[in-house]
Amino acid sequence: MNDQELLNNILLNSTFESKKSEMDEFTILYITKLVSDIILYVDADISLGDITFCDSYNLEHEVSQEITGIPSAYSALDGNIKVLTAFAESYSNLGIAEFDSLCRESLLDFLNLHNGLFVVELSEKNICELSLGVPKHGNSYEIKPTSNLHGHITLIPITFSYGTITFVLLRTS
Repeated sequence: MNDQELLNNILLNSTFESKKSEMDEFTILYITKLVSDIILYVDADISLGDITFCDSYNLEHEVSQEITGIPSAYSALDGNIKVLTAFAESYSNLGIAEFDSLCRESLLDFLNLHNGLFVVELSEKNICELSLGVPKHGNSYEIKPTSNLHGHITLIPITFSYGTITFVLLRTS
């Protein structure tokens, strides 16, 4: 099975199709590109969990990046330390065994890679021109509704053999 067939299979065997009517084009394209990038750069043996929407979310460990322009968005990934560490190692192949600065930098690198490829794809399709903020990491962080909130927070759980990471997307304009 090639990467496109695998992507289609993963999306069809999830709630993606049934939830599309609740998402805007930006979110649909973001999720599709995210799954594609994970297949290509991290692991092809994944499943897309139940996509959900919420009004607030607490990140256990903030690993995030702003997408700026019109539309703007806040993107992040979240999970427990063991799963984040395994993901960082699977992505980087650097022998990462603990949730340290190298692990966090690897997570930021993946988020930056994905978001960069996403904004390039939007530009190539003449949808919009966007930029990226500097990726950042910190301690716990609560995403709350604000006046610039556009819709709801989209939670995108991706399950790997070692656990689940939740990717978070929040349109801000």
